[in-house]
Amino acid sequence: MQRSGVVIGAGLTTRLTNWARAGWTSWDAPSTHLQLGRLTAIRGQFRIRRTLHRIRSPRRIVATSLAAVFFLIYLLNGIFILSAREPADPDRLRLWLSGGMALYAIYHCVRCLWSSSVIDLELSSAEDLWLGGAPLKRSSVALYHVSNLIVPALLKTLLLAVVLAMDVTHIELLMVGVFTSLMLLEIVRLIIARLCVGLAEKQRGQLRVAASLVAAAIGLQILARLMAITPASSPTWLYILNGFRSLGQTAASDAVQWLSMPWTAGAHVAVTDQYGLLTFLQLGASAAVLPLSILILVHVDARSAARRHCGEQKRLASGKIRTGKPEIEFLRQRRHGRLREIVDRRLPEWSADACAVIARQWVSVRRYQATIAFSFAIPTLLCLSPLATGQQVEQWFFVVGGIALCTLLLAPPALRLDFRRDLRRMLLLRSLPVKPMSMVVGQMALPILITCVFQWITISIAAAVTTPGWSQLMLWTGMLNALAVFTFATENALFLAYPHHERSEGVAMMIRAKLTFLGKATVIAIALGLLVTWAILCRNHLPQPLVETSFVGGAILATWLLAFVALLAATFCWKRFDLACDTPPE
Repeated sequence: MQRSGVVIGAGLTTRLTNWARAGWTSWDAPSTHLQLGRLTAIRGQFRIRRTLHRIRSPRRIVATSLAAVFFLIYLLNGIFILSAREPADPDRLRLWLSGGMALYAIYHCVRCLWSSSVIDLELSSAEDLWLGGAPLKRSSVALYHVSNLIVPALLKTLLLAVVLAMDVTHIELLMVGVFTSLMLLEIVRLIIARLCVGLAEKQRGQLRVAASLVAAAIGLQILARLMAITPASSPTWLYILNGFRSLGQTAASDAVQWLSMPWTAGAHVAVTDQYGLLTFLQLGASAAVLPLSILILVHVDARSAARRHCGEQKRLASGKIRTGKPEIEFLRQRRHGRLREIVDRRLPEWSADACAVIARQWVSVRRYQATIAFSFAIPTLLCLSPLATGQQVEQWFFVVGGIALCTLLLAPPALRLDFRRDLRRMLLLRSLPVKPMSMVVGQMALPILITCVFQWITISIAAAVTTPGWSQLMLWTGMLNALAVFTFATENALFLAYPHHERSEGVAMMIRAKLTFLGKATVIAIALGLLVTWAILCRNHLPQPLVETSFVGGAILATWLLAFVALLAATFCWKRFDLACDTPPE
């Protein structure tokens, strides 16, 4: 008995020693992390110098001026306008801070599960060159990547503090709570992305169904609360306002709050009104969640890498390397070759070049057709939702307004099948013997066509329900199609003038998005004002039989002229694009 106890104790000691060695060897030495921190600091200094150089650059003087104006308006708005409003309820703010983070994490989980792309630790090409061949463990690379998220989280915290300063007692606690919550959210995003990458097809399918059901249940809760707090036959704008209120109530619900437990301590810290023992305990809890989440990230990353490696070995052993049959691919290539011969023989040179670029873009559209269809299914339902409000007069105009907003705000990020996707291939595009206008038209034709199809489907359903008349149908269909051309031409012109990498994040991208949104809102306001002015001029200065025809024809002609000007601007920016000066470093 004594001998067996010694054997068991020796075996247990050996196991514990092996576990300790494995845990220690999964991390590099502290000196390695210090060198990685030095690399991060040097890169940060370089980015500061590069930013100052760009501010002084004459090629970016417009962007610098707009960014300065935005910061000035933002600070003035925070100091004067936000200080005049009533402070929000601290409990509601706390529930929204924690529940909002959980809702975004659920959205990111559904997005990653339905995405077919392999998401690594999002290292740039330069970082792959520096660190890819270095004798570093994956845990060090993960920790290095998390450390690079600190500065963007700090800047976002400062911007949020301007908005929420009047709602709390201690601004320093607000900043600590928001910062820890944002950092935890970024780490959770990495954990979800790496976890989804390592799943098998069966597991991914099961989790897709589960996550989609959870997201659908949350959507039904938001809809049920909206119907409960909004009286029947209310104006459509009241439904829109109460939609944000129902979203906040859903974020504050018990189920979502249980899911948001990792963010609970940070939310409590953010709204604390006085210091006490509980405050310091919550501070410690919110700070302890970060290293724990980093450990989970390292563990999930290691398991995902091992599972992907095993999956690749199984596919290699089974011989299932390529999907599809070779004869099908051969027949498809023959059809494409014959179609290209017909295009080259029967179309003018500029249109034949544009069709060749469109054929190149069609490869991506065919690959992501399910994702594109899903991306536009929800906007279609949102645009048609005013048809259920019972306001016959307002339904048509709110549906048209929803289509316009989706065209301006949702279509460009959903359809990045243009110059914004080809920054790494700009050298190849510049070397092609294609005229600038043909290149611009070919790059943007398919995104514009897909957006127009979304507009036609949505507006046809709304017209069948509301029967607005042929003049209204022709007017808004023509103007919305022109708006699609204007939107994508403007997006590509801005990108070619001030390019950025596809997965760029941070405050600079947030400012860019805000300025773009404000610019689009200004264009819409001016366009509506001009449309009303044109309607008044037609009614007061034209004979009655010509009023409707002149108004519809003039409005459509003006919007298409504006779209053509935007197309010319995109062509000019493509001609002006300089690979040496305009390609941003990574």
